[in-house]
Amino acid sequence: MKKSSLYLALLIGCFHSTAFATDVAHADSHTQSQPNYSNIQKVDSTLTIENATAKATIPGASVSAGYMKIINNSDTAITLVGASSAIAKHTEFHRMFMRDNTMAMRKVDKLEIPANGNLILASKGYHLMFMGVKQDLKPNQVITVTMKQDNGKQFDVQLLVVPIKKY
Repeated sequence: MKKSSLYLALLIGCFHSTAFATDVAHADSHTQSQPNYSNIQKVDSTLTIENATAKATIPGASVSAGYMKIINNSDTAITLVGASSAIAKHTEFHRMFMRDNTMAMRKVDKLEIPANGNLILASKGYHLMFMGVKQDLKPNQVITVTMKQDNGKQFDVQLLVVPIKKY
């Protein structure tokens, strides 16, 4: 009886390792097959986007967040007044902040990238919020977000969906 239990445990362990190795290999090849994504995206002569990512969703969840560094190489501040994406009903700018020793989040109407400066969208500060996500966001998927400036110009940013971190 002990031999069969040991054999079964060994077999299950080998199967799990094989399945994991297959998933990793598939994920790596899927990332390389995403021609629209680059860690550095040059929008034009003044704007560059670095490390644009979005969080994968838990199956059935309808929200996610997006992060990036936006670099302004011009002598004039750039103001973003909106964002949209086909993956969600609503895409908004949000800001995390401390209120009474508790993290809180609030929608903001615009974001300013200072002249010859940058703005970082990150998990504990300003970020994109995707609400009403229409289908699960899976790791290695690439999504497009259209950013709108106060002068009427628009530009697209490609975000790579990354796995949710486990704490």
